[in-house]
Amino acid sequence: MALFWKQLFRTAGALAILGALLCPLALAAPEGTIIWGYQEGLAKAQSPDGKFGFANLKREIVIPMQYTSVLDFSLGLSQVQLGSRLGVIRQDGAYLIQPEYGSLYHMDAGLYIAQKGTKWGVLSLVPFPDGNGGSTQVFYDFIYDSAEFTKVGGMDTLVLTKDGQKTVVPFYQISQLMLERQVPSARFPLSRGVLPDFDDVSPRDWFDVWVDLAYNLGLMSGTGDNYFSPRRTMTVAEALQLAAGMESRQNGDNFHTQPNHDRVWYQPAVDYCIASGIIRSGEFSNYNRPVTRAEMARIFAATSLAKSLPNRNDLAKVKASVPDVKAGDYAADAIYSLYAKGILAGTDSSYTFRPKATITRAETAGIVSRLARAEQRLTLFSS
Repeated sequence: MALFWKQLFRTAGALAILGALLCPLALAAPEGTIIWGYQEGLAKAQSPDGKFGFANLKREIVIPMQYTSVLDFSLGLSQVQLGSRLGVIRQDGAYLIQPEYGSLYHMDAGLYIAQKGTKWGVLSLVPFPDGNGGSTQVFYDFIYDSAEFTKVGGMDTLVLTKDGQKTVVPFYQISQLMLERQVPSARFPLSRGVLPDFDDVSPRDWFDVWVDLAYNLGLMSGTGDNYFSPRRTMTVAEALQLAAGMESRQNGDNFHTQPNHDRVWYQPAVDYCIASGIIRSGEFSNYNRPVTRAEMARIFAATSLAKSLPNRNDLAKVKASVPDVKAGDYAADAIYSLYAKGILAGTDSSYTFRPKATITRAETAGIVSRLARAEQRLTLFSS
């Protein structure tokens, strides 16, 4: 596990709740390498022999230059071509869709129209239960002569053709199918073409990917005048508003659409979080003060979304590895839980958490993005 991302985020002032994307070992770019423009903190790198990979802000190669072509990273994903086959990687170079397909097109919501051989089907970005005790990424099997995502009667629609017969599936039905088939993150779908362009967020910023994701997922928005205010400290009220929104989305109710009427803007979120068991009545006496990292972990870990996530890091190893959180400390179980689920990673290579420190909007964007999207969660230990 290379540490260059952690070092970069630390020197950039980023607390590693956000900054622990685990990337391959960074290598100096060979002479003659062309570095193209940055998107979400990484740039396309082209070797002298014409192959593509990705470079970090130090012009170091972090994703090997082995691809015939690549697309810029968007929402933490890049479509790559290995030889004549297409796949999808995330920012650590790990494949989310293996390079096995002749055509690949992001339809919407993390579903891809794909061609394998002469047949077409639909893939999910993240695996889901196959009904037989295993998992699959095949959402519609590769049995169709063609597949197209288009407008029918003004509605986004998947059109599948087999033996001259068309199957027309409106996208709202596909969204319901994703929930029925237990596709992870189905309540938080990625939306094609929805990206922010905030004046205070640069494509070279380490947090650009998290701002893009949090905005795209409808979890966070700007602060006015086309600013995101990434370095602004989060308050208790803002943390509860986020938790209420995620709880509402996960449970499929409409809290997040309800007006505030004449009450203080955060009161509906406070009431909702109390009613949902996320916090206790009277737990916080000042909602306008900065929230600590431990309090943020305590709040988010109590949501239905966080509770529903499987562990991807060994909990016993997490407890032994986080140096500044001990059993019995405030929110210790919540902090350990979010490490185990791949949501938190620590502020350095030793997994230090800094529970009493405050937290920025940029860092929070990373947390909520990983809570919402399964493909962005972190594996902390190599074995």
